[in-house]
Amino acid sequence: MKFSYANKRLYLNLVLGILWTIIGSSYFFEKENMKWNHYLFIVLGLLYLMMFAYEYLNKYFEITNEKIKLFSIPQKEIKISDIEEVKYYADEYTFKTENKSLKIVKSQVNKTQLSELENFFTNLQTELKKNAV
Repeated sequence: MKFSYANKRLYLNLVLGILWTIIGSSYFFEKENMKWNHYLFIVLGLLYLMMFAYEYLNKYFEITNEKIKLFSIPQKEIKISDIEEVKYYADEYTFKTENKSLKIVKSQVNKTQLSELENFFTNLQTELKKNAV
């Protein structure tokens, strides 16, 4: 199951991308000479728009039967069978193996999918406690 980013984050990136692109494009209509820093606004706007598109299309992370995959740059992946410890602290779910650690920020997850993540976390936590005893 793929979990998407919170709508607030997605729309913020979209609005900032449009805003910076419009500001950068407005310098083309002035009679002044274009300076190099005016192009920086357009580049910044395009980066925000690319970030919006990437996060909208790829989602935040994916949980399958075998692994948890975080779609960041670079992508991070942990096998569920290798997980030794799970924690929830300061709005972050932390999954630890012997060599890796993966953090998922609760406030970044779409509100409609939050209960599914909490159920998965609770089930995994109880499963690890059973295996430890």
